[in-house]
Amino acid sequence: MNYELKNKIIELAHKYNTVDFIKDDPVQFPHHYTEKRDIEVSAFITQWVAFGNRKQILKCAETLDSLFNGSPYNYIMKGEWRQYENSDARLYRFYTWGDFHDICAGLYSLYTKYDDMEQCVDKEAVDYSVSLRRLFDGVKGIPVSTTKSAAKRVSMMLRWLVRDDGIVDLGIWKSLDKRKLLIPLDTHVHQQGKAMGITERNSADITTAREITDFMKSIFPDDPTLGDFALFGLGINS
Repeated sequence: MNYELKNKIIELAHKYNTVDFIKDDPVQFPHHYTEKRDIEVSAFITQWVAFGNRKQILKCAETLDSLFNGSPYNYIMKGEWRQYENSDARLYRFYTWGDFHDICAGLYSLYTKYDDMEQCVDKEAVDYSVSLRRLFDGVKGIPVSTTKSAAKRVSMMLRWLVRDDGIVDLGIWKSLDKRKLLIPLDTHVHQQGKAMGITERNSADITTAREITDFMKSIFPDDPTLGDFALFGLGINS
């Protein structure tokens, strides 16, 4: 291994995995809550809109968070989202308020079957996100569970809910193993991985996500997605 690169990744991971990171990141929204199901709903809705311009992501997430009136879970279970059914009014980028209705309907269905979202996740799965995504197949913005998508945003949410160092990530899902988490792979992270020689693959898919994650396991064997903070830092400093 290139020890200069390894040391740089370790340095950047610890530089950005700090409480100061929260205020400028979408993870701030689930941090508003303390009840498990409130955190879960906030995290799921927030990851759904977490693409595009960072400032616009935070603006949209703030708009949605304001609807929850202190409890995202109660908002879902009371059905206040039903007013948006079939609405073609624009919400964010290619999302409409009708799409927001659909993701809320998926959450409502989930919580009528399970006490919490953590129970939906197959603990034996190679990719924790598949069992969650399966419950939302057909909802715009959630990658279909049968595709080879890296499902970047859902993987990011899993990092929020599983990593348990108590700094940026919330670590409320105790039954899942953070050693099995996958690096949230998008175009930027893919490009960084290629530039650093971590991967030579040209597709930002689940196979590439696993390859980059395996590299991070060689540095952080018990906590590979700590390396996600380093990849963020490399982008800021490149």
